[in-house]
Amino acid sequence: MSLETTTYNVYRVRFTQRGNHDHEANALVPVQNSDQFGAVNGYKDSTFQYQIVKSKLDRFEEIAAKHPPPYDPRVLTEREPHPPARNCANWVDDVLDEVKRELV
Repeated sequence: MSLETTTYNVYRVRFTQRGNHDHEANALVPVQNSDQFGAVNGYKDSTFQYQIVKSKLDRFEEIAAKHPPPYDPRVLTEREPHPPARNCANWVDDVLDEVKRELV
């Protein structure tokens, strides 16, 4: 039996950050190693979203790359920027929604 990865679980993962909002991210994990988050410092929780096959990983990366990550320098100098800065959860939502529409 081959142990080669053919399918990935897609998760929304949250990590705690001292004195700040939780950090959210997408995680693609081979189905054979489905629980790999507990060893990471700050790990808070994860929510399974769906599975994608290995042949669609390149397209997943294209979708993620076309959504600019939420970088806003105002968050470094302003306590409450107006309009509010986009956070990483918005980026995670955008990527997961488009991947689900196109690849799942």
